Amino acid sequence: FFSQNMAIMMFTTMSASSPCSRGRTWGASRRPCFIMASPRPRPNPPSTRCAASPSGERNTAASDESHETKRRDGEYYPSKVLWPGIEKTDAYLRKMDFRAKKSLGQNFMIQENVLSKTVAYAGVQKGDRVLEIGSGTGNLTRYMLAKGAEVVCVEKDDRLHEAFVKEFEEEVKSKRLKVVHADVMRWLTERDRRERELVASGGSVDQMLRFDKVVANLPFNITTDLLKFLLPRCESVFRPPTGSPESRPSGDVFLLLQDEAAQRLCECRAGDSNYRAMNVLVDCFCSSREYLFKIDRKAFFPAPNVDGALAHFKIRPREEALSVGQVGDTVVTSKQFHTFVNQCFSRRRKMVKNNIPSNMFGADEVARVMEELDLGAETRPQDLSCEQYLSMLHKLQSLKNSREAESA
Repeated sequence: FFSQNMAIMMFTTMSASSPCSRGRTWGASRRPCFIMASPRPRPNPPSTRCAASPSGERNTAASDESHETKRRDGEYYPSKVLWPGIEKTDAYLRKMDFRAKKSLGQNFMIQENVLSKTVAYAGVQKGDRVLEIGSGTGNLTRYMLAKGAEVVCVEKDDRLHEAFVKEFEEEVKSKRLKVVHADVMRWLTERDRRERELVASGGSVDQMLRFDKVVANLPFNITTDLLKFLLPRCESVFRPPTGSPESRPSGDVFLLLQDEAAQRLCECRAGDSNYRAMNVLVDCFCSSREYLFKIDRKAFFPAPNVDGALAHFKIRPREEALSVGQVGDTVVTSKQFHTFVNQCFSRRRKMVKNNIPSNMFGADEVARVMEELDLGAETRPQDLSCEQYLSMLHKLQSLKNSREAESA
């Protein structure tokens, strides 16, 4: 009564003294013994064409040899990606005895249409200097190099870095590609420290490497930390357009994020239940942000448990971002704003006035400023916009500076 492609359930009724096929003796209740037969072997699926093999050949030694010959001859068909398609990616990782590390959030992009759309949306072109975070198997790198861009890759994994350098040996020698073996957050922090030392010593920061774009298949577990770091550092990370040093940097960041995170960061507004501290920071430091397109989880290898998405953040200079609501000569730093917003969201369901500690600003000062801004006493953190947070902080800081000056 089951179809042939399903496991066959054999129902037998055993007597009290007769053992079943597993050697077990059933009691007088004559309980049934269910034996699961092995399913019928399925035939091999029909041969399908993959991105790296126009002839439709499977992943055999012969096709691998042909693949390597084509790559050496400069005829890597059709799009010159390192490990195109699930078959090639899986074969190369197995050859390296490599397993993706969940701790590093390793999910490699393997679908060519997603790679080409990512580069197209990012507008990567000849002369661009692009920072790629987590180069992985080099699929996205190939596409950007093919557009004539100069790429700086940061890869933390030891074995992937070693294989990446060997594969892109010619590009590294021609200085079209620079490969950094480091944790990206530590690398950016160290880079920031060197820049501060140069400024303190009176040196020129022009020697620091700056970029036109950040394009990355970002490990999902460092999304928030990386964005928090990049947002207030537009001038130090990005360079002005070539030939116009007085112009503002582009600040273009294109990230492959978890779909839910991309929607929350790009589409949530003040008053929404999902509006969080990170949304306030993005609203403050980004002149625009956009959810570009969704990416099915099957486009990654190994496939994560969630879908991805490409999002665009256009970061603006720090002074421009923090000048909203400025009171007199009061200066608010990005660190102060970040701390203030996080403190207001420390208990999202509580009133804002109860989330600001007295060692930061006095309760009477908070009540006075909220009244000046026509904010109700029961206002919650998610009800305030980025502009209201900035105005509130500027006024509170001005009152605090006046109080400290009088006491001095």
